[in-house]
Amino acid sequence: MRLLTISNERLIQFAVVAASAALFFAPFRSSAGVRGGLLILAAAAIGFAHFRAGQLRQLLPAEKLLGVAVAAWLASATMWSFLSPSPLESLSVVKRDILTSVLAFFVFYALTRTRADMMRWISILTAGLVVLTGILVFEPVDPRAYGPARAYVDVGWLTTWLAMVAALIGLLAFMARSQRRKATFLFCVAVPCLVWSAWLSGNRVVWVCYAAVVVVGAGIPCLGQRSTRERVRAALILAGLLALIGCFMAASMQFRAENEASDGAGPVAFLLQDGRAHIWRVAWELIGDRPLLGYGYSNLAFPDQFAAHFDPGWRHLFRHAHNVVLNYMLQMGVIGGFVVLFLFAALIRTFIVKAQSGAVARLCGYSGLALVMAVILRNTTDDFFSRHA
Repeated sequence: MRLLTISNERLIQFAVVAASAALFFAPFRSSAGVRGGLLILAAAAIGFAHFRAGQLRQLLPAEKLLGVAVAAWLASATMWSFLSPSPLESLSVVKRDILTSVLAFFVFYALTRTRADMMRWISILTAGLVVLTGILVFEPVDPRAYGPARAYVDVGWLTTWLAMVAALIGLLAFMARSQRRKATFLFCVAVPCLVWSAWLSGNRVVWVCYAAVVVVGAGIPCLGQRSTRERVRAALILAGLLALIGCFMAASMQFRAENEASDGAGPVAFLLQDGRAHIWRVAWELIGDRPLLGYGYSNLAFPDQFAAHFDPGWRHLFRHAHNVVLNYMLQMGVIGGFVVLFLFAALIRTFIVKAQSGAVARLCGYSGLALVMAVILRNTTDDFFSRHA
């Protein structure tokens, strides 16, 4: 009976605290269970508060295409789990990777309505980014080591998370005047951390993601200014930022070549030695063997089957197709590729509509487009489309 006396405002405040804690711990592997529990608590508080207020419909977005895409993603993964040797284990992956993502979407969609809400999340993300950067400084990544992950998830998930945070940090440039001082402070803290963390990771693709984030999240809206003078200034700033990102990428390529190339190859030659072309060839051959049914969603036996096509010295690395679309096709056949592309297309369509609106919705639209582009690009040469990201 006491629970019924709690005001809706207190319930929402509780949900905000739980969601904030879940977001802060997002990039750390050991926090997966804690994050899931916090999101469940936040969702329960949100659902109860809206049920009491008779506003349950406000918890779901109006975009029907996005709802259809998410439902298709969930339903198809669930169905294809029964094609795996161990359906229960595959269904647990559906719960872990897909239902957790849907739950997180539900929570943050319900709790984000104003610029102040966005500022709250960005502040928390920046705090987590500072902690993560500190961990990387004191426990740097060894590009030659492929051992178990440390306090944070491995380099792939780390750089995926950095690319996604970069897309959201861009919102700080468009905050209202009343929030300008705090936004400037967060921007000046976050950007050096993003650059330094990316550099310490030794990853090359993260710089491509940063470039896409800058173009889509900031360049396009700034170039849309009415004044010719403002457009020229925005174009010059954009060109300078892209050139700077290109320099960091070139330096990262040089760093990787010096530390990993056994034959003394330069950065370009080392890049051309990358084994992904061979990985993708093998993936297409296996997809061709089972184009309709695939090998079952999250088939735990399949990584060994996939790795068997490579030399023994590389089998511990080549256990999947290193591309999110190809991995879905391997698991679910052609339908799997369609489902994940449909999901990305629905998200892009949703954010394009938002970008054509006004005020806060416009900001969310461009930031969302940058976010989706960062995720797609990062998962083109690998696959980190899971609950950690």
